[in-house]
Amino acid sequence: MKPGILITVLFILPFSQLLLTAQQAASQQAAAQPVVLSFGLKSAPSDLTVSLNGAPQTPVSTASGIRNYRIEGSGTIRFSSQGYRSVEYSSEALPVKKGLLEIKLEPENGRLKLLGEYSTGAQPKSVYFTPDGKRLFVPLLLQNGVDVFKVEQPSPGNPQARLVYERRLPGAAAGFVEALIDVRRGELWFSNMEENKVYIFDLNTLELKKSMSSGGFLSKVIIQNPTGELTLVSNWVSENISVFNSDTKELLRHIRVGGIPRGMAFTPDGSLLYVAIYDEAVVEVVDMKQNKVTARYRLYPGEGACRHVIYRDGKLYVSDMYRGTVNILNAADGKLLVSKRIGYNINTIILTPDGKHVFASSRGKNNPVDYTRPGPEFGAVYMLDANDLTVIDRVWGRNQPTGLGVSPDGKYMAFTDFLDANLEFYEIK
Repeated sequence: MKPGILITVLFILPFSQLLLTAQQAASQQAAAQPVVLSFGLKSAPSDLTVSLNGAPQTPVSTASGIRNYRIEGSGTIRFSSQGYRSVEYSSEALPVKKGLLEIKLEPENGRLKLLGEYSTGAQPKSVYFTPDGKRLFVPLLLQNGVDVFKVEQPSPGNPQARLVYERRLPGAAAGFVEALIDVRRGELWFSNMEENKVYIFDLNTLELKKSMSSGGFLSKVIIQNPTGELTLVSNWVSENISVFNSDTKELLRHIRVGGIPRGMAFTPDGSLLYVAIYDEAVVEVVDMKQNKVTARYRLYPGEGACRHVIYRDGKLYVSDMYRGTVNILNAADGKLLVSKRIGYNINTIILTPDGKHVFASSRGKNNPVDYTRPGPEFGAVYMLDANDLTVIDRVWGRNQPTGLGVSPDGKYMAFTDFLDANLEFYEIK
């Protein structure tokens, strides 16, 4: 046999064995090197404990509310804090995005139980339940239209209530802000601040009936007087309130106010209108017959930003975003009865149907560069006693909890995480 032939035979025979041996060696080498996970953690509560297979992990650094971790090894990573339900992930399935991990925990024994989280369009601004509690509307500030969800009650195959995405109501441009549900006429009114328009949909079919000028610039809140004859729209830039005939949709007049109007509320007889002035710690009182401001209720000296106002049983509930307070005033004379700082950037307040509790959404600290970017901490939603504003319960939101709604039967609460395009749905126990 020639030497060349002998060499060829010897090379071909052991090739598969050589390949397998090389793969085993590479696998053994990789196994010998520890798995390293590096990420920044933004969490609520901010001091929750991180552990790997039961062993506590210490951050290597902390900056601007973010704790930075470098974890060696694989297995189960657990996030826990006393009084909260723990969350666990396998090290291979840790949902890190662009180097950042966001974790929020739910209370173990609170009055509020998370039923689910749902994606929405960009920058969900507010939340509204229909009077029958069967639908939920989410106006979108950064996309055209309004997201619609169905509320499915518990059933034998579905042990707890949930939301099901139904459709998006169309709009010509982004900028949807607030809503009004007119049960008498079976209509949905939505303000669009970018177009300075109002969109009106059929409440049952959800078909667009009409879009029209809002009568002002950068329009926000929409309300009706108690009889439903008049529909009002507050206009941010033009600093006035448009008054429409609810039947004909005719713009009847404007009410000039002494600052930026935001939230509004009527007395039960419709004679007085209370207007939250956003560039001051002030609520103005409008006499509807005179069509002008007749009184100014200053909450306290110094700066403020009154955002929402609610009338109930002779009292006004007022939020101040600048100071992070919720306040109770005597509606007759404006006397401040209770004022409590709740959290950073109180955005929306709403009373439960029975009037016993106030819910307040806190957006959390602003990003120091730009408030439209996520800040150093998550926001939260607070449940307050309506008599003295004592905090009864709190759940963490994500990035900027903003819109807030309570179902007509008082069983459910929903809020939006403005910067996350996210909707959170809770049961009120």
